[in-house]
Amino acid sequence: MKDIKPMWHEPPISHKDIKKFIDSFKYRLPESFISVVSKYDLLTPVNNIFDFTNVYNQPDERDVNFLSLKEEELENIYESQYVSNPLHYGTPHLVAFGICANGDNICFDYRDNPTGNNPKVVLVYHDDYQEKDDGTSYATINHVADSFEEFMDMLHE
Repeated sequence: MKDIKPMWHEPPISHKDIKKFIDSFKYRLPESFISVVSKYDLLTPVNNIFDFTNVYNQPDERDVNFLSLKEEELENIYESQYVSNPLHYGTPHLVAFGICANGDNICFDYRDNPTGNNPKVVLVYHDDYQEKDDGTSYATINHVADSFEEFMDMLHE
């Protein structure tokens, strides 16, 4: 994973904050993610743009601003977990860790392995929905990277 140049960040989070998140949500976070947030909470990296092919098979890009693992922060990881709540058009086993300027969420995707610590990274659209066979809807999910490290290596200015 390439080095991170922070544009903006808060002081690092503590192991207590990391443990609180893991105890609350029962997901194991990637070690590389823990390494980043242990240095920079609410990180906005200088290189915060990533390119991807969207679900409509078109080139696209977004920016990333990391959420805080501190509950008292306004943009925190706890408040963004509606992405996994079906009552809010969410999909179970997604964990938002970042947000884009347009309101989309960047999430760890634990659907393939809920007990693992190397989830894929997906983008969850805040204003685009798909319909299931049973008539319920969910926010569109777009694959971005196969790991957090791969995601971080995608970032550019």
